Amino acid sequence: MNIAICDDNPKMVGQIENLLLSFFENDPNQFNYEAFLSGESLVEHLTNSVSSFQIYLLDVEMKSLDGFDVARAIREKDQQAIIIFITSHVELMSEAFEVNAFHYLIKPVDEIKVKQVLTKALEQLTLRKMILQFTIQKKVHTVYLGEVEYFESMKRKMIIHLKSGEEYEYYGTMKEVIDKVSPQLFTQIHNSFVINMDYVQVKSGETIVMQSGREIAITKKFHQTFQRAYRNYVLMRTK
Repeated sequence: MNIAICDDNPKMVGQIENLLLSFFENDPNQFNYEAFLSGESLVEHLTNSVSSFQIYLLDVEMKSLDGFDVARAIREKDQQAIIIFITSHVELMSEAFEVNAFHYLIKPVDEIKVKQVLTKALEQLTLRKMILQFTIQKKVHTVYLGEVEYFESMKRKMIIHLKSGEEYEYYGTMKEVIDKVSPQLFTQIHNSFVINMDYVQVKSGETIVMQSGREIAITKKFHQTFQRAYRNYVLMRTK
């Protein structure tokens, strides 16, 4: 696992480094980290490097490019990365929803809280790495559930819509899908649709707008189910 720390205060960077080393002390080979002392240096790395990070720890209040600017640059490249903001001003966190931030930490950073947030982040990454296998013309295909934006049922077939825009169509049922996916990440909003809550952009009336721009109708039957599932999804990340 690759983790990026971005803070223009070297002392704070050192503190976060020590907290990461403490968190992973039982398995230090489980992670690598790289520190950046400005938003510009991290954005430059993202622009010029093929390597990527699964978790970003971003200071919000940085000179020139602040944490939100950096997060927007991250989202242009990676919709799945986990972004954790570090801030002295909790009132700024309303803007964090714009970039689908996973969580935030309040300065001075508390070791127990850091470990709680990192534990939840690892749980989320594990959910995304779960796989789904299906057969098309006698050939078995495998996709990571974290790559699936939504499932669509059409007659006797299922269509898997990936975040990349790719689609897979195979014979199957909605029940089979629901039995295989995690309710912590997926929820049904229509007889024909199961969505990945990681990719929900906004709920607008009777429609769920996904990050791809696709608008999916949510039927009255599933309103309460969606509200409950999405609330649990948010709480799982923010408790």
